Amino acid sequence: MKKIICIGECSLNIVLDADGKPSGSMPGGRIANAAAMLARLGINTVMASEAAADNVGDIIVNFLADAGADINSVDRFTEGRTPLNVFTTAAGGSTSLTRYENYPDEAFDIIWPRIDPDDIVIFGGYYAIDARMRPRMLKLLAHAVERKAVMVYLPGYLPQQEPRITRVMPAILENLEMADIVITRNSDLSLIFGTKEPQDCYSDHIDFYCRSLVNINEAAGRISYFTGNESSSVETGTAAATSLLGNAGVVAGLCAAVFNGNIDKDTLEHPDANVRETLLKAAADNAALATASLSESWQLIQ
Repeated sequence: MKKIICIGECSLNIVLDADGKPSGSMPGGRIANAAAMLARLGINTVMASEAAADNVGDIIVNFLADAGADINSVDRFTEGRTPLNVFTTAAGGSTSLTRYENYPDEAFDIIWPRIDPDDIVIFGGYYAIDARMRPRMLKLLAHAVERKAVMVYLPGYLPQQEPRITRVMPAILENLEMADIVITRNSDLSLIFGTKEPQDCYSDHIDFYCRSLVNINEAAGRISYFTGNESSSVETGTAAATSLLGNAGVVAGLCAAVFNGNIDKDTLEHPDANVRETLLKAAADNAALATASLSESWQLIQ
């Protein structure tokens, strides 16, 4: 059965107010939240990840299972802790992020999900470039490429996870080469490639590896699709681009449209205006729905 396989981190987001008091918590990670959204849409969705056998891990794994995602490929490790992302809100409304993690040395020891031609594989974040994770994960990703799955890559990581881009750039480029479509944010482009201009970044750094780039401009509230010398854009509003679920909504909406439209690797190599606009509309609509589902002000962080 055709499916979407999500390979990413399981974590918990905790938001503190300007006085340092907890405002609330919710499952974190673009890919994990996208997996839950896709499963709720009735799409056969598999989460390939790991979480500690602790209370935080229980929260994330139960969240995925309750959404209807297949969690058979989530490894529950015992030597370590499920990651926490702590957002601290400043008096002016801006936020800073501190991350706490304790992974075992032997990471990503999961049961491989079955991968068939035209399945969709979503992967990315620091999870896809971390030296501990990558040896085992790379074998799974290479297998997915061999099986002719549609590969969706989400670059991005926190500067505190790796302060020197030169250490992880070879892995990022290798991931780009495997990808059929890349989904970025302006903040990712700035950190990885030193520019916030998505058109220039696509032309100079991504087009050589992958013909389809979808970029989220958080400040402008816009999603754009770049391919060759052509581009298309759609407005989302800044709330949908910056909320705790907005980015996951973009990923889930776009991948659901690829899944339901039977859009294959060849189409993503040369996407015409109709394909671009269909995927962008689905991404923007789902980001708006995901953001509208948030009932607390602390979930609309900047």
